[in-house]
Amino acid sequence: MTQQGSLYAQHGSWFVRYWELVRQLDGSVKRAHPAHRLASVKDYPKKSEVVPLKNSFMEKLNRIGFTPEAGVSIVDFVETTFFPACEKRLSGGGTKCYRDSWKCHLQQYLVGFRLRDLRAVDIQNLLNKEEAVHGKNLSHGTYKLMKVTLSAIFTEARNLGLYEGVNPTTGVRIPKGKKHGRKRLAYSLEEILEHLQLFKNDPIVILSDDCPYTPQIGTGTVRAVIGVTAFAGLRRGEVRGLWWDDDGGDLLSICRSMWHSTLKNTKTEEDVDDPGLVPIIKPLRLLLDAIKPAHASGFIFPNKIGGALDLENLADRVIRPTLKAHGLVWKGWQAYRRGLATNLKELGVPDTTIQCILRHENVDTTRRFYIKTAPQVAWDAMKKLEEKIAGTAVVQQIAVN
Repeated sequence: MTQQGSLYAQHGSWFVRYWELVRQLDGSVKRAHPAHRLASVKDYPKKSEVVPLKNSFMEKLNRIGFTPEAGVSIVDFVETTFFPACEKRLSGGGTKCYRDSWKCHLQQYLVGFRLRDLRAVDIQNLLNKEEAVHGKNLSHGTYKLMKVTLSAIFTEARNLGLYEGVNPTTGVRIPKGKKHGRKRLAYSLEEILEHLQLFKNDPIVILSDDCPYTPQIGTGTVRAVIGVTAFAGLRRGEVRGLWWDDDGGDLLSICRSMWHSTLKNTKTEEDVDDPGLVPIIKPLRLLLDAIKPAHASGFIFPNKIGGALDLENLADRVIRPTLKAHGLVWKGWQAYRRGLATNLKELGVPDTTIQCILRHENVDTTRRFYIKTAPQVAWDAMKKLEEKIAGTAVVQQIAVN
């Protein structure tokens, strides 16, 4: 039903009153008569001047409707509609990013707001408050994720007809924050080979503070996991999702990824019919053959009950303490993948080829987040420059003076 709205002045402001159906906590629906402030009487002294504002506002509400869903709070919409939609459409990691940003930074400021009433100024005020509280303790990427999360929420709302107009995040300024959040580290080839050497002999003995213990995993499995990440550049979830059927001898097919206990298509939406393919170099072939059973099937890296091996548990209980005992630092699984990119770059491999191996959609991602210039490369480059200009007249003149 189309409503015209009732326009009236009160306490120096113009308001429009209308009715809508509101769902109660017990699930029942009741009729409510909310009012919306349009402008101040000082700015619009005549009623005829504020009528266009009233008509514009009511036109938006009439398009959305006056059902309980139309007047839903943003908190209810996010929890009951947005996150379930994300879980169906996105990877587990993508949904987790939205959830973390919502729980840690956004939700506290949006309690009491209805979805359709939120404006760009409200979002800008929200980010300004977070900046006032955290300042540069948060990275620019964290602030950017807040805006991206809100943008995704309102995109979903518009697609469902619960929000009209331009996405309110458009034009909102993102706080500067720290230039970088966590450091993106990479292992050198020498470090990778040293890690493999540490897990040369069975059994593995971990010297903890309490007492030594022997984990129920062989060194061959540990070496193969490191090899797949460092010599094939697989993501952590892709390593967990590998099946022996994906091992083609000279090529490794990347068909799926494991997030916690959920098996999904790979991040780039490759599937069994068109998988990502990574060449298996001889060192990796040897590492895989060392653990390949006679009648290989199922996960390449299974846990004790036949599921996918938990790589975080493997790192915390086996790899990290072993590295620490030898004075080495654990930089995370992604450091092996970044190390592959860096090591290939040092060998003169073009960026676009490295992009193909890592299966990035954009070469800028490869350059910005994965190729790390090693200090020795910088020294070698400057040494070449030094040799180039060493015999010039200008340098000789400076040396004489």
